[in-house]
Amino acid sequence: MTPTDPIQISQVEDFPTAAFAACDFSFDISQAIAFPYDDPRQLHPVPSRRKDYGWDPADWDGATSGWKALFIARSNDHVLGYARMSEYWNGMADLAEIAVDRRARGRGVAAALLARVEVCAHDKGFGLIRLETQSNNPAACRVYARAGYTLGGFDHKLYADGPHEGEVALFWYKDLR
Repeated sequence: MTPTDPIQISQVEDFPTAAFAACDFSFDISQAIAFPYDDPRQLHPVPSRRKDYGWDPADWDGATSGWKALFIARSNDHVLGYARMSEYWNGMADLAEIAVDRRARGRGVAAALLARVEVCAHDKGFGLIRLETQSNNPAACRVYARAGYTLGGFDHKLYADGPHEGEVALFWYKDLR
């Protein structure tokens, strides 16, 4: 896999479990977006750590009882990243997860996945896409902002009682109408 190899995005039915085992979807945290969270370039330092959400194919199976879609980004049979989307309770598309392997970052994989997700959501008749990330993931927030997503709100309490205590949930939206 070289930085110039083309990226292919395909919609699949199941997680390619063996291929995912070779991926590292973790990211390093050392800064967070400053309040009011509307400019992902306004940062403040936070204690350094590595965050890994992990991935569990069982989460996909139980993600929703309604419509859902899974997209895999590949280059020469190497998994570069994925995005999973479903219909949210209020009728908008929910981009539940998007992740890029550490070795593939900076190649436009996230932007390519977002573009494919948006086409699918639009074709399915969704008017809005919603996604949630955290203030300590400014790189992802910059990708979303460049792709035309706007910050719709934040929640200081979503992670208040768990392993990610102190993180601020940021809710991003893209109007497809």
